[in-house]
Amino acid sequence: MKRYFSACAIMLSVVLFLSSCLKDDDLDTSYPKDAAITAFTLGNLTRPMTTKAKNGSDSTYNATVAGASYKFYIDQINHQIYNPDSLPYGTNVKKVLCTITSKNSGVVTLKSMISDSLFYYNSKDSVDFSVPRTIYVNSLDGTNRVSYTVNVNVHQEKPDSFLWRATSTMDAFAKAKNMKAFSLNGRIIVFVGYDEEGAIFSCEESNTADWRLETWDLGIAVPFNACENLVANEEKIYINISGSIFYSKDGIHWDQSGETCPGKLIGATKNHLFALVSEGIERSDDEGATWETEILDDYGTLLPTDEMSFCRLPSKVNTSVENAIFIGNRDANFYVDDVRAHVWNKVIDQKDKDEPWMYVSSDDQLSSALPRLTSLSAVAYNGCILAAGGQGIGACHTPAFQHFYQSNDGGVLWLTSTSYKLPDNFACGNTFAMTVDSQNYIWLICSETGIAWRGRLSGDNQSKNQTSFTE
Repeated sequence: MKRYFSACAIMLSVVLFLSSCLKDDDLDTSYPKDAAITAFTLGNLTRPMTTKAKNGSDSTYNATVAGASYKFYIDQINHQIYNPDSLPYGTNVKKVLCTITSKNSGVVTLKSMISDSLFYYNSKDSVDFSVPRTIYVNSLDGTNRVSYTVNVNVHQEKPDSFLWRATSTMDAFAKAKNMKAFSLNGRIIVFVGYDEEGAIFSCEESNTADWRLETWDLGIAVPFNACENLVANEEKIYINISGSIFYSKDGIHWDQSGETCPGKLIGATKNHLFALVSEGIERSDDEGATWETEILDDYGTLLPTDEMSFCRLPSKVNTSVENAIFIGNRDANFYVDDVRAHVWNKVIDQKDKDEPWMYVSSDDQLSSALPRLTSLSAVAYNGCILAAGGQGIGACHTPAFQHFYQSNDGGVLWLTSTSYKLPDNFACGNTFAMTVDSQNYIWLICSETGIAWRGRLSGDNQSKNQTSFTE
């Protein structure tokens, strides 16, 4: 009896203790009212890839995409969850594992894709993110519920495809007799020449349809042939007007830096200006105040005088060295038998300014030479040089604007580019301008149609300084 009573007493004491604790919890416990998603992460995904089998046939396999490598932003004001860097083209997002973290461990639910039904989130269940999805988080006290829209962004274009967009159409471009374009300080600046005078237009790189007619402060009309004496580097545009050199950072405000330019400006680097003279090429190291004669090899008669471009490619092994490439055609009135453009190359070493200009010859292999084209223009792009132009001149019978011609060796060999293509059904008059902006877009600005095209490789987000300036 004593044992039974003792056991009963102990059990009664435990019950009374637990009852007391429960009453205390009911009185003291409060649940959070906040509801928010604090983190969102994807698991591994798959992406179908195609490769060549040993027998030459196509073979398909699934590559793994590390979803955790793509950061998701959570906009707590607009309740949006998204990845600013898109997943690779073709990534399968129909069955995705994800990790969702909520504030104070609030309850997360997902809305059905076909109804208003909700189901509880489970990190072990896959979710279809091929369309925007709505998720809810509920506060623990049950008084608040917040909805978020989740967008899992995937690249919609195949990699390495060149995508073009016609950004705008301008009558002012359509009527141009000559044009030259620059990318400078976040703006595209285009000089246009007409029959009797010229004009300057500009737009923001990010607002490609809003072109403005600019007025410069030199107190004279823009010369109709200004494009023949315009060059630029990363910071400034330079123009030669009757032997005087003026420079500008925006095409509007200009200052004078020299009074004795000996010839036609052909190019600029960070520290040098180059001018074409009857005897060869001269260089200025003080923005045109003084000039020195450059050393040339023995082919001075092969210097171009028309449709000139000046491109720069950085050295792959020495940061203080770059290659300057001078491209153009000789006067069609005197050299009617030319079938190719003429290319010159100079190694610019900041420690040694006496490197000579060398003529780049393709010998007699016309299939690997740059054709002699109307309105020939060239730009440095992704470590190579791209050139394009209109109808062949003189003995050159190449059709207009068929391809980009690409050189990977500083202008020695030129081949039809397979990676970089002109816009489909591209049409242009006898004049066009080409430049590369800070976001690595190529711009093509056309006479006759007046269209300004903008394009780059899909997925290419590299920002590059402009290193070519063309007419």
